[in-house]
Amino acid sequence: MTTNPAGKGTKTIGINMKLDMANELERRAKSMQISTGAYCKIILGQWIDSKKKLKLQEK
Repeated sequence: MTTNPAGKGTKTIGINMKLDMANELERRAKSMQISTGAYCKIILGQWIDSKKKLKLQEK
């Protein structure tokens, strides 16, 4: 993670993910006519606001 020079109190986070998941995120963002980053920010914000715990497990 690095400090984002575009604004105080922000960070840019880069992640690697499987291609099929990345393609799905891009498809959903495009259908809403927003950037993939904006879509990810929305869905992550909704999850955090829900205060639900994320269960991590291997498939």
